[in-house]
Amino acid sequence: MSSIRFLRTFVAAARGGSFAAAADQVALTQAAVGQQMRALEAELKRTLFDKTGRIMVLSPAGHLLLPRAESLLAQYDAMRREVQDQQQIAGSLKLGSLITAMGLLSTTLAELKLRHPDLEVELRVQDQARLTEGVISGELDAAMVVERQWPERPGVLWTPCYVETLTVIANSSVATHDTSIASLFAAHPFIRFDRLTPTGANIDRVLREMQLVPKEFLELNSLLSIVELVRKNVGFTMVPLLKNFDWENDPGLCVLHLPGRPVARRLGMLESGRRSHITGVVREELLEHLSRMKPRG
Repeated sequence: MSSIRFLRTFVAAARGGSFAAAADQVALTQAAVGQQMRALEAELKRTLFDKTGRIMVLSPAGHLLLPRAESLLAQYDAMRREVQDQQQIAGSLKLGSLITAMGLLSTTLAELKLRHPDLEVELRVQDQARLTEGVISGELDAAMVVERQWPERPGVLWTPCYVETLTVIANSSVATHDTSIASLFAAHPFIRFDRLTPTGANIDRVLREMQLVPKEFLELNSLLSIVELVRKNVGFTMVPLLKNFDWENDPGLCVLHLPGRPVARRLGMLESGRRSHITGVVREELLEHLSRMKPRG
């Protein structure tokens, strides 16, 4: 199974053009992607990537491996789907999600429901704390949440699914891709995400590290509401670049990436273990759906 994961990471890096793009696609750190690729190269006894400065390209062996790896992964995914479909999944499932991950989860469930019509799902949208408490207590079978330090509970399983990098988002009337982030903080009101949340606390830490002093205007607990206010030019913000929202191609918004190493949060599925034979199928379906999505950039 490790070779399958390594091949999936290799394809993500080859198609995305960098280990950073692969990290975003397969929910790993950039360092973990590098470790997997070194392990794959050691196993194959061939160099798969050539690097010239900051440019990464496939080596001859990498070019040879890419179509074969994609074909093998397609066969593996088809085989896994066929095996799962032979055993019809039925019953009731209680799932939860942050509102920002609801689009991906509901799309996954719709695809799964087509193959398993007897599966009934109750889907709740709640905040991080309530979702975590629901899974740990067994009230929820699984939930899509941001990674954190989980309480030790027998049977509880955490699987990272994707990452969202921290960005600055401003109205396109006040910023372009050449605008310096410091100039935005010096001149425009800042809309902050709730500091009591793990993501908000992380944003606050980054602001201190970058020595950015915002002109505080509002502090809200909804990422979607914050970006909507930015779209109306009420102010600018620093938030994670949500996976299933196309903010980078929104003509009313300008997305600026932070300098240096990307700061990211990982989202994934937390499972209680009570109905792992069903939640595991949902998890694998979600990961397959994510693997079909094009990487950013």
